[in-house]
Amino acid sequence: TLVERMDVCDFDIAHADHILSFGADFLGTWIDPTHFMRGYGEFRQGEGRERGKLTHVDSRFSLTSAAADTWLPVNPGSEGLLAMALIQTMVNNGVGDRNTRLALTGGDIRHLTRFRPPSVASRVGISPSAIEHLAVDFAGGRGRSLAIGGGSAGAHTNGVFNLTAIYALNYLVGAVGQPGGVKLNPAGLPTRVDGA
Repeated sequence: TLVERMDVCDFDIAHADHILSFGADFLGTWIDPTHFMRGYGEFRQGEGRERGKLTHVDSRFSLTSAAADTWLPVNPGSEGLLAMALIQTMVNNGVGDRNTRLALTGGDIRHLTRFRPPSVASRVGISPSAIEHLAVDFAGGRGRSLAIGGGSAGAHTNGVFNLTAIYALNYLVGAVGQPGGVKLNPAGLPTRVDGA
């Protein structure tokens, strides 16, 4: 599944233009802060590039929240709803990879209607207009966009839903396997179990 593929990946933070992080305090305590800080330095001040933009979605104020251009304090456990509202807005506007839009909707965008920003804004804790603005910005306002999810976003009973929705954003903006996006690890080498 999508989440199983994403748990063995890396993030090309150094070459992203806009990072949208959901609960993943990658500059503080999440997975490998030293590795991520190195990429973050390039993201912010790399030679020959514009300063990248970081938006951090989290119910608590973390080190990554403090470093972000924008911190969106959401209700705990609502990260997946926000990601789905972003997806709904992007799909409704015909933005993003066509095949991913079809896969997410089965060709019928009405399947995403329940995730319209006005329908989920009160549960997420931010305004519908803020959600719509973020969707437009993430969908290509700055170039290469990257969504990262983890930490508190995955720590709720609906964590799988949250992370699946968050990482689907990468497929929608074409960030999987691309510079500034998600780098999936190759499958492991086949092993023989017959002793030969």
